Amino acid sequence: MKKNLLIPILLFSFTVFSQQKTVRDSVSYYVEKKKIVKALQYCNKKIDYSSKMRDIANYTNYICKKARIYNYQLNEHEKALKLLYDAKAVLDKKGSNQNKSLLANEISNTYRHFGLYSEAISVSKKALKNYVKENDTVKGYLLEEILESYHRLGNKDSVYRYLEPNLKESKKLNNYHKISDAFNLYYGFHFSIKEYDIGKKYLDTALVYAEKSKSIRMITTTKGNLALFYLLNEKDYRKAIKIHEELIKGFEDTPINEEIATYHLNLNYAFEQIGNYKKANEHLNVYLQYVEDNFNSRINEEVKNIKAKYEVDKIEEEYDQKEAQLKVKQRKSEKLMYILLSLLLFAGVLFYFFYQNLKLKQKNKLKDVTQKVQQNLINATIDGQEEERKRLSGVLHDNISALLSSAGLHISAFEATYPDMKDELKKTKNILKEAHDKVRDLSHDLIPPVLEKLGLVAAFEDLCEKNSNTLIQFNFNNFIKEEVRFQSEFEMKLYFIVAELFNNIIKHSNASEASLTIDKNQRQLSINIEDNGIGFKNKDGKHADGFGLSQIKARIKNMNGSIVINSKENAGTLIYIKVEIPDAKSNSGSQFHNV
Repeated sequence: MKKNLLIPILLFSFTVFSQQKTVRDSVSYYVEKKKIVKALQYCNKKIDYSSKMRDIANYTNYICKKARIYNYQLNEHEKALKLLYDAKAVLDKKGSNQNKSLLANEISNTYRHFGLYSEAISVSKKALKNYVKENDTVKGYLLEEILESYHRLGNKDSVYRYLEPNLKESKKLNNYHKISDAFNLYYGFHFSIKEYDIGKKYLDTALVYAEKSKSIRMITTTKGNLALFYLLNEKDYRKAIKIHEELIKGFEDTPINEEIATYHLNLNYAFEQIGNYKKANEHLNVYLQYVEDNFNSRINEEVKNIKAKYEVDKIEEEYDQKEAQLKVKQRKSEKLMYILLSLLLFAGVLFYFFYQNLKLKQKNKLKDVTQKVQQNLINATIDGQEEERKRLSGVLHDNISALLSSAGLHISAFEATYPDMKDELKKTKNILKEAHDKVRDLSHDLIPPVLEKLGLVAAFEDLCEKNSNTLIQFNFNNFIKEEVRFQSEFEMKLYFIVAELFNNIIKHSNASEASLTIDKNQRQLSINIEDNGIGFKNKDGKHADGFGLSQIKARIKNMNGSIVINSKENAGTLIYIKVEIPDAKSNSGSQFHNV
């Protein structure tokens, strides 16, 4: 019965080994020399240092090493779990997925040592889902944890479900050691359900990969399983003896341990079956001597462990006290430093803003005064121009045009009285008519009649038609659905602004096509002017305003509006104008004159 119980131990012993395989460092050296206290002290120093340096990878590494000392050397699984979950709280805030998955693997391993297999499975599955990528080397270890835990629970269906992913992951890493591991697990599963022939095929494959891996541990484990197969299933005792003797020969320079003692016990059984009782007795004596030595060694080990635990507890307590004191000092120092820095920073910021604010206020005052003077000057100039336009239009309409018309009537009456002077009077009438037409054209240039009669929309359309020719075409787009009139001064100002912009396009843009688009949104009028001309920009990538454009901007600003000009070289120009529509009640304040 004892022999049969050894089989699963051999089958799954390599799982723990593969997880513990690390680069040899001071911790490994101290553990090997049974200097557990020094190993823990070294881990504590490394954890403190990596924490201060914010080296999360090394922090995770030494936390896991310290947990393994608790688990394997001291059997302090509760301490291991507390240590790991404290580290998990740190990694949840600033750890990478790789570090989180390594820590999760160690937590799962600790639960398994506790015998809490369901918890171990849950932690490993969560890590596989949340932290592990497809090519992550930790993935294989987590799958092994799940397999081992399901095996311990006796859940054969779940073991079988994870065998294939584990093998697939091992092959992906091209790691012969892990591939041999995976095939050994297949053998163990089929052995447990008494499918010995299928299990033997997997075991043969496991041995091929074990030899490829050149891992003595893997080769020994696999050959041990093969020897047990011949011993217990095939009843081929001579083959079993041959393999066991080869295994023992490989450990000639190694002090006898549990694994070697097991080989002697199995040889005892095999030699008994073939009737060689002398050999059987020799191997049994070796095994019994190991059991006796091991019993005494364990007693001594337990005594050492008790002493080590006491020293570890003492060191841990001192470490915790020092850490707590250090944290208190650090917090006080940090608070004082932060307060001083905050006060200095606050004072500096306050002084800086006070100085800048004072400087800015002075600069803004000067700028505002300058801008107001310039604005008032421009507005006064433009208002004067508009007033002069209206005055001249009135003079032409009310005086000169009327006088010319009156002179024409008098000549017509004179012509009827003196028919013999008809030719001279006809020339005079033609001269008066030409003068009248020129006065009318001048009056129309000053204030277009379409603007007065039909309003701004019609005036814009008329402006596009008048400026269109074979060299350039002006297109008009009106998105104002209803017929609308605005305050007369508002219409006149916008008309002459657009006319000036059209004049700039004709003179400077070399465009073949331009468009004027107007739209109305509640109390706001939008005007967009676009051309396909050469565009413009200065050295800074921005356009330079001429005096005419400055006047236009000043006038639009005075009308509570805005203007944006987008232009690039060889990419045309786009002008956006938006102005507030004034109340129509003041419309009667300014009248146009028609000639």
